Amino acid sequence: MSDWQLECTELKQRGAYLLQSGQWSDCTFLVGTEPHQVVISGHKLILAMSSPVFEAMFYGGMAERNEPIPILDVQIEAFKALLEYIYTGNINISSFDKACELCYGAKKYMLPHLVKECTRYLWSDLYPRNACRAYEFARLFEENVLMDKCIQIISTNTKEVLNDNSFEEVELNTVITVFSLDHLNVDSELDLFEAAVRYAKALDKRTTERSVSPPAEVVEPQKSPAPSTSNDQSEPSTAVVTIEPKVVNIESSAENSPEAVTEACRTDSDQPEIVSDPVPPPEEPKKTRDGKEKPTIRSAIEKIRFLTLTPQQFAEGPARSSLLTESEAFAVLMNILSSNSDVPMPRGFSTCRVPRKQLIGGGPSCNMPTFTVDTPSPVSVEQAWNIPMPCYMYQRPPRHDAMRLSSMVNNQSLSGLGVPEPALDLNKIYCQRPLIHHTDCMNTSILDCSATFMVDKNICLLGVQVPTQAPSEEAGGTNSGVVGGGAGGAGSAGGYCELLYAHLLDADGARLTYTHYTGRVPYRHLLDIMFNRPVYIQRNKVYKVGIVFNKVGWYPMGRCAQQVATDSVFFNFGVGQSSDSVRDGLIRSIIFTY
Repeated sequence: MSDWQLECTELKQRGAYLLQSGQWSDCTFLVGTEPHQVVISGHKLILAMSSPVFEAMFYGGMAERNEPIPILDVQIEAFKALLEYIYTGNINISSFDKACELCYGAKKYMLPHLVKECTRYLWSDLYPRNACRAYEFARLFEENVLMDKCIQIISTNTKEVLNDNSFEEVELNTVITVFSLDHLNVDSELDLFEAAVRYAKALDKRTTERSVSPPAEVVEPQKSPAPSTSNDQSEPSTAVVTIEPKVVNIESSAENSPEAVTEACRTDSDQPEIVSDPVPPPEEPKKTRDGKEKPTIRSAIEKIRFLTLTPQQFAEGPARSSLLTESEAFAVLMNILSSNSDVPMPRGFSTCRVPRKQLIGGGPSCNMPTFTVDTPSPVSVEQAWNIPMPCYMYQRPPRHDAMRLSSMVNNQSLSGLGVPEPALDLNKIYCQRPLIHHTDCMNTSILDCSATFMVDKNICLLGVQVPTQAPSEEAGGTNSGVVGGGAGGAGSAGGYCELLYAHLLDADGARLTYTHYTGRVPYRHLLDIMFNRPVYIQRNKVYKVGIVFNKVGWYPMGRCAQQVATDSVFFNFGVGQSSDSVRDGLIRSIIFTY
């Protein structure tokens, strides 16, 4: 094509043409592994402009002399996407796997912006089915934020993670990490044990396939001195016969049953029948050649809290599995039956009798809480209202169209100082955060509070729920009083005039919606603050809700639960940096629908 420059109005178009045509290229790359390799042309100057690695490769003191330059550790499509970013600035990520490969190349060639975008894509595409693999990727490249988010996904969707076929393909260290978590959303430890059984079978199958893959070498260990080829005899007899088959057989049996490991390792290499004989479980963990402990499926089994199971659960499940020996099953069962059993637990097994912590959810409690705060005259909700408080069971609303949602959001009336209308509340779902520890907070001028959160499903956020002030003697409050119609000052028993501002931000700090609230409210009331418009919240993304109180007085605060499940939607609070959440105990509920 002649005069191609005339049709390129932007720099990235010119770069794209040079990359695609290879015109004026002065270097080539051989990308991939045999038999799937391709040759890709490049331009040293353009590459060096973007990457200090390419700069050192082409213009450094030890410049690359090979032609073409072999690139064996980056996949072809990922390397092409990396060059496309260098030449045009475009970032082409179409799948989770490609994001992982491209991020590896970006780290290798020191392209931090591309690394950031790949990580962002991985975060936005996190699902239970790929959370474990994303965790392994994040751990490999020390992406701590992504690692934490993967752990959160695994913790809140544990059963979905364990039941997915991809769990059988993860690294053994990842299985051990999952089983070590204190917070797992499982029905019982049987969920973990059943996952371990499936993983052990898949691991044994992969090991067996590897051990029998070279058919010519399988015949050699049969003590037949006659060689079948013209190759050197000494190398196959030592490298193949004594090492490969023996190590594979030992690992295979150990990872399906924690028996016959230590004795098998100590026996002579020409006695393979010892491997299949049942012997006591190993007293010491297996070692790698560098002296480090080598994890096995037993390392994961040791993390299971068998003592939280009932005798029947254990006897009908784990006790029948080959993952435990008879002596181990007996010892565990005896300790389940009695905490003072004379039979010790098998070495390394968990002695914890506390079940895993699960998400707190199920909707607001029917018992309205009494806020105990350090004020001169703390009062309960019933005392402040002088009427019995009704119990609201917030149900999942029907699917709303945009018009109905809008009308619902705009209605934030308290009906004077009366109890919120049940008809309105039934159209909303409340993610209520239970108070773990009660404290109080004095507002002398302006009181800020904020909480970061994320959810595991796409929802429509409507507003938040915050507590109103606690009356005190200094403010003129009493221990009783009837809800009035507006008479009295701000400190009267009937209530006070609240003034606050609320907003919702995304992870980049951009404001998504806001609202101002001014109105007369009762003391010790959970006040619904509805935003100006509903906001579509994407799953697995961090958001920040903030409230600014402008009235002087005491506010019931406290430490709230950080993980809550409501109507099959899991909320994680306090995500991100520790400075992002300030006095988040003043944000009691997230109001949403979906």
